[in-house]
Amino acid sequence: MDKKITAIVVVIFLLGISTGTVLQKYDVMKFSESSKNFSISVDFAEGYNQYFMIEVDEGDNNEEKEVTEIYHEFFFTAKDSEGQVTWDFGDGFTSIGEVVSHSFTKPGNYRVSATEFSEGKASTKTLNVVVNLVSSVEVDNMECECAPTAKDSIIELTNHAGKSSLEGFVKVEHDGSSESCSLRNPLQECHVRVILQTLSEGSVIAEDVLFDDNFRTNEKVIDFNFENISLGDGELLQLRLETDQLRDWHKPTSEWYTTV
Repeated sequence: MDKKITAIVVVIFLLGISTGTVLQKYDVMKFSESSKNFSISVDFAEGYNQYFMIEVDEGDNNEEKEVTEIYHEFFFTAKDSEGQVTWDFGDGFTSIGEVVSHSFTKPGNYRVSATEFSEGKASTKTLNVVVNLVSSVEVDNMECECAPTAKDSIIELTNHAGKSSLEGFVKVEHDGSSESCSLRNPLQECHVRVILQTLSEGSVIAEDVLFDDNFRTNEKVIDFNFENISLGDGELLQLRLETDQLRDWHKPTSEWYTTV
Protein backbone atom coordinates (compact mmCIF):
# COMPACT_ATOMS: atom_id res chain seq x y z
CA MET A 1 0.00 0.00 0.00
CA ASP A 2 2.75 2.43 0.89
CA LYS A 3 4.59 1.71 -2.33
CA LYS A 4 1.40 2.41 -4.35
CA ILE A 5 0.85 5.75 -2.60
CA THR A 6 4.45 6.73 -3.21
CA ALA A 7 4.13 5.85 -6.84
CA ILE A 8 0.95 7.93 -7.20
CA VAL A 9 2.65 10.95 -5.60
CA VAL A 10 5.60 10.66 -7.94
CA VAL A 11 3.28 10.47 -10.95
CA ILE A 12 1.35 13.56 -9.83
CA PHE A 13 4.63 15.45 -9.27
CA LEU A 14 5.87 14.51 -12.75
CA LEU A 15 2.56 15.50 -14.30
CA GLY A 16 2.84 18.84 -12.53
CA ILE A 17 6.26 19.39 -14.03
CA SER A 18 5.01 18.58 -17.52
CA THR A 19 1.88 20.72 -17.33
CA GLY A 20 1.60 23.37 -14.65
CA THR A 21 5.14 24.29 -13.88
CA VAL A 22 5.51 26.45 -16.98
CA LEU A 23 3.30 29.09 -15.41
CA GLN A 24 5.10 28.74 -12.10
CA LYS A 25 8.48 29.19 -13.77
CA TYR A 26 7.17 32.17 -15.73
CA ASP A 27 6.10 33.93 -12.52
CA VAL A 28 9.53 33.41 -10.91
CA MET A 29 11.35 34.58 -14.04
CA LYS A 30 9.05 37.58 -14.27
CA PHE A 31 9.95 38.67 -10.75
CA SER A 32 13.64 38.09 -11.40
CA GLU A 33 13.45 40.17 -14.55
CA SER A 34 11.58 42.87 -12.64
CA SER A 35 14.30 43.10 -10.02
CA LYS A 36 16.94 43.08 -12.69
CA ASN A 37 15.29 45.77 -14.85
CA PHE A 38 14.28 48.00 -11.96
CA SER A 39 16.25 51.24 -12.26
CA ILE A 40 16.24 54.84 -11.05
CA SER A 41 17.30 58.15 -12.57
CA VAL A 42 17.44 61.88 -11.79
CA ASP A 43 16.76 64.77 -14.15
CA PHE A 44 20.07 66.49 -13.30
CA ALA A 45 22.86 64.97 -11.19
CA GLU A 46 24.16 68.40 -10.12
CA GLY A 47 22.25 71.43 -8.86
CA TYR A 48 22.85 74.86 -7.34
CA ASN A 49 21.10 76.30 -4.32
CA GLN A 50 20.99 80.10 -4.06
CA TYR A 51 21.61 82.33 -1.04
CA PHE A 52 21.01 86.11 -0.99
CA MET A 53 21.59 88.34 2.03
CA ILE A 54 21.17 92.10 2.37
CA GLU A 55 22.18 93.88 5.55
CA VAL A 56 19.94 96.86 6.30
CA ASP A 57 21.08 99.59 8.69
CA GLU A 58 18.50 102.10 9.94
CA GLY A 59 21.19 104.41 11.33
CA ASP A 60 21.81 102.74 14.67
CA ASN A 61 24.50 100.25 13.58
CA ASN A 62 22.11 97.47 14.56
CA GLU A 63 21.72 95.88 11.15
CA GLU A 64 18.82 93.71 10.16
CA LYS A 65 19.60 90.83 7.80
CA GLU A 66 17.17 90.05 4.99
CA VAL A 67 17.89 86.52 3.75
CA THR A 68 16.44 84.72 0.72
CA GLU A 69 17.25 81.07 0.04
CA ILE A 70 16.24 79.11 -3.07
CA TYR A 71 16.76 75.34 -3.09
CA HIS A 72 17.29 73.40 -6.29
CA GLU A 73 14.56 70.79 -6.81
CA PHE A 74 15.68 67.37 -8.05
CA PHE A 75 13.21 65.01 -9.76
CA PHE A 76 13.77 61.28 -9.28
CA THR A 77 12.14 58.51 -11.33
CA ALA A 78 11.89 54.74 -10.78
CA LYS A 79 11.40 52.57 -13.88
CA ASP A 80 10.12 49.00 -14.31
CA SER A 81 9.07 48.65 -10.70
CA GLU A 82 6.64 45.90 -9.71
CA GLY A 83 5.79 47.17 -6.24
CA GLN A 84 6.06 50.04 -3.82
CA VAL A 85 9.18 52.23 -4.15
CA THR A 86 10.63 53.94 -1.08
CA TRP A 87 13.31 56.64 -1.45
CA ASP A 88 16.04 57.60 1.01
CA PHE A 89 17.72 60.91 0.08
CA GLY A 90 20.69 60.58 2.42
CA ASP A 91 19.86 63.74 4.40
CA GLY A 92 17.37 62.26 6.84
CA PHE A 93 14.34 62.57 4.54
CA THR A 94 12.43 59.84 2.70
CA SER A 95 9.56 59.60 0.21
CA ILE A 96 7.35 57.00 -1.49
CA GLY A 97 6.40 56.79 -5.15
CA GLU A 98 7.71 56.05 -8.62
CA VAL A 99 8.25 59.77 -9.35
CA VAL A 100 9.31 62.06 -6.49
CA SER A 101 11.07 65.40 -6.02
CA HIS A 102 13.38 66.60 -3.28
CA SER A 103 15.49 69.65 -2.32
CA PHE A 104 18.61 69.57 -0.17
CA THR A 105 19.13 72.50 2.20
CA LYS A 106 22.93 72.18 2.42
CA PRO A 107 25.59 71.77 -0.25
CA GLY A 108 27.24 68.37 -0.42
CA ASN A 109 27.43 64.98 -2.12
CA TYR A 110 24.35 62.86 -1.46
CA ARG A 111 23.86 59.14 -2.10
CA VAL A 112 20.18 58.58 -2.94
CA SER A 113 18.69 55.08 -2.78
CA ALA A 114 15.35 53.64 -3.90
CA THR A 115 14.05 50.28 -2.71
CA GLU A 116 11.37 48.31 -4.57
CA PHE A 117 9.27 45.95 -2.43
CA SER A 118 7.47 43.19 -4.34
CA GLU A 119 6.21 39.75 -3.30
CA GLY A 120 8.13 39.85 -0.06
CA LYS A 121 11.42 40.69 -1.74
CA ALA A 122 13.37 43.93 -2.01
CA SER A 123 15.60 45.38 -4.71
CA THR A 124 17.65 48.54 -4.06
CA LYS A 125 19.27 50.93 -6.54
CA THR A 126 21.43 53.98 -5.75
CA LEU A 127 22.70 57.12 -7.46
CA ASN A 128 24.67 60.22 -6.45
CA VAL A 129 23.72 63.88 -6.71
CA VAL A 130 25.81 66.99 -6.01
CA VAL A 131 24.45 70.19 -4.45
CA ASN A 132 26.50 73.39 -4.86
CA LEU A 133 25.74 76.91 -3.67
CA VAL A 134 25.66 80.37 -5.28
CA SER A 135 25.87 83.23 -2.77
CA SER A 136 25.44 86.99 -2.99
CA VAL A 137 25.83 89.35 -0.03
CA GLU A 138 25.48 93.11 0.46
CA VAL A 139 26.49 94.32 3.89
CA ASP A 140 26.21 97.69 5.61
CA ASN A 141 28.83 100.41 5.18
CA MET A 142 32.35 99.76 6.38
CA GLU A 143 33.62 102.89 8.15
CA CYS A 144 37.13 103.93 9.15
CA GLU A 145 38.21 102.65 12.55
CA CYS A 146 39.12 106.16 13.67
CA ALA A 147 35.51 107.38 13.38
CA PRO A 148 33.20 107.46 16.43
CA THR A 149 30.89 104.92 14.79
CA ALA A 150 33.69 102.85 13.26
CA LYS A 151 33.07 99.16 12.74
CA ASP A 152 34.33 96.31 10.62
CA SER A 153 32.21 94.31 8.17
CA ILE A 154 31.80 90.55 8.34
CA ILE A 155 30.85 88.35 5.39
CA GLU A 156 30.12 84.73 6.32
CA LEU A 157 31.37 82.46 3.54
CA THR A 158 30.47 78.97 4.72
CA ASN A 159 29.72 76.92 7.82
CA HIS A 160 29.09 73.58 6.14
CA ALA A 161 31.11 70.70 7.55
CA GLY A 162 33.20 68.72 5.09
CA LYS A 163 35.34 69.65 2.11
CA SER A 164 34.46 72.38 -0.37
CA SER A 165 36.00 74.99 -2.66
CA LEU A 166 35.00 78.65 -2.86
CA GLU A 167 35.65 81.03 -5.73
CA GLY A 168 34.43 84.62 -5.93
CA PHE A 169 35.19 88.22 -5.11
CA VAL A 170 34.55 90.93 -2.57
CA LYS A 171 33.98 94.48 -3.80
CA VAL A 172 34.04 97.76 -1.87
CA GLU A 173 32.48 100.89 -3.36
CA HIS A 174 32.77 104.48 -2.19
CA ASP A 175 29.62 105.47 -0.32
CA GLY A 176 29.29 108.53 1.86
CA SER A 177 29.42 112.30 2.03
CA SER A 178 33.22 112.68 1.91
CA GLU A 179 35.10 113.22 -1.36
CA SER A 180 35.26 110.25 -3.71
CA CYS A 181 38.22 107.89 -3.69
CA SER A 182 39.33 109.09 -7.11
CA LEU A 183 39.76 112.67 -5.80
CA ARG A 184 41.89 111.77 -2.78
CA ASN A 185 45.46 113.06 -2.62
CA PRO A 186 48.29 110.56 -2.03
CA LEU A 187 48.24 111.20 1.71
CA GLN A 188 44.51 110.48 1.98
CA GLU A 189 44.16 107.44 -0.27
CA CYS A 190 41.43 104.99 0.59
CA HIS A 191 42.43 101.78 2.31
CA VAL A 192 40.93 98.35 2.88
CA ARG A 193 42.09 95.21 4.63
CA VAL A 194 40.49 91.84 3.82
CA ILE A 195 41.13 89.02 6.28
CA LEU A 196 40.07 85.39 5.87
CA GLN A 197 39.16 83.98 9.29
CA THR A 198 38.37 80.47 10.48
CA LEU A 199 36.25 80.27 13.62
CA SER A 200 35.45 77.37 15.92
CA GLU A 201 32.51 77.74 18.30
CA GLY A 202 32.68 81.52 17.77
CA SER A 203 36.43 81.97 18.44
CA VAL A 204 39.00 82.78 15.74
CA ILE A 205 41.44 79.88 15.37
CA ALA A 206 43.20 80.96 12.14
CA GLU A 207 43.37 83.96 9.84
CA ASP A 208 45.10 85.05 6.65
CA VAL A 209 45.33 88.58 5.19
CA LEU A 210 44.16 88.49 1.56
CA PHE A 211 44.57 92.22 0.83
CA ASP A 212 45.95 95.19 2.75
CA ASP A 213 46.66 98.24 0.63
CA ASN A 214 45.65 101.78 -0.42
CA PHE A 215 43.76 102.71 -3.58
CA ARG A 216 42.36 105.76 -5.37
CA THR A 217 39.39 104.35 -7.26
CA ASN A 218 35.71 104.43 -6.27
CA GLU A 219 35.57 100.67 -6.61
CA LYS A 220 38.02 98.02 -5.49
CA VAL A 221 37.61 94.31 -6.27
CA ILE A 222 39.55 91.57 -4.47
CA ASP A 223 39.25 88.09 -6.01
CA PHE A 224 39.59 84.91 -3.95
CA ASN A 225 39.81 81.20 -4.68
CA PHE A 226 39.99 78.72 -1.78
CA GLU A 227 40.33 75.05 -2.75
CA ASN A 228 39.70 71.92 -0.69
CA ILE A 229 38.72 73.72 2.49
CA SER A 230 37.83 71.29 5.26
CA LEU A 231 35.57 72.42 8.10
CA GLY A 232 34.48 70.42 11.11
CA ASP A 233 31.26 70.70 13.09
CA GLY A 234 30.95 74.14 14.69
CA GLU A 235 33.54 75.73 12.38
CA LEU A 236 32.94 78.79 10.22
CA LEU A 237 34.79 80.57 7.42
CA GLN A 238 34.30 84.33 7.07
CA LEU A 239 35.79 87.50 5.58
CA ARG A 240 36.52 90.42 7.87
CA LEU A 241 36.83 93.84 6.19
CA GLU A 242 38.58 96.75 7.90
CA THR A 243 39.87 100.23 7.06
CA ASP A 244 41.97 102.54 9.21
CA GLN A 245 42.30 105.46 6.82
CA LEU A 246 40.69 108.78 7.80
CA ARG A 247 37.23 109.42 6.31
CA ASP A 248 36.97 106.07 4.52
CA TRP A 249 33.36 105.02 3.98
CA HIS A 250 32.64 102.03 1.75
CA LYS A 251 29.80 99.59 1.05
CA PRO A 252 31.01 95.98 0.58
CA THR A 253 29.37 93.35 -1.59
CA SER A 254 30.48 89.82 -2.37
CA GLU A 255 29.55 86.96 -4.69
CA TRP A 256 30.95 83.44 -4.72
CA TYR A 257 30.35 79.81 -5.70
CA THR A 258 30.64 76.95 -3.25
CA THR A 259 31.40 73.62 -4.93
CA VAL A 260 31.82 70.29 -3.18
